[in-house]
Amino acid sequence: MGYVRGVFHGLVIGGAVALLYAPKPGRQTRRELQERLDQMRGQMQPALDKAQGVVQQARPQVEQAVSKAQQQAQKITRRGPLSSSSYAGPASMGTGGSPAPGV
Repeated sequence: MGYVRGVFHGLVIGGAVALLYAPKPGRQTRRELQERLDQMRGQMQPALDKAQGVVQQARPQVEQAVSKAQQQAQKITRRGPLSSSSYAGPASMGTGGSPAPGV
């Protein structure tokens, strides 16, 4: 949503600068600028409303996923450090430095 807002602001600012540098009287320029801004607002509003509706529909699913992730993280942190029987360190991987006895 931030990107769309940035594009919108860029369009508004660019349009305003272009109109201010136009060779027309200030009063006429301000009136045209206001009309164009109103027109742009009218065009953007349906897209913003639709985007807000999508966010509102997705919110429960996102909240549920975050809650589930938090529960999983709590389960993992409650287990504590790995036990020695489940740790497969370098010695069991066959990459150790010394050969087995009798070799």
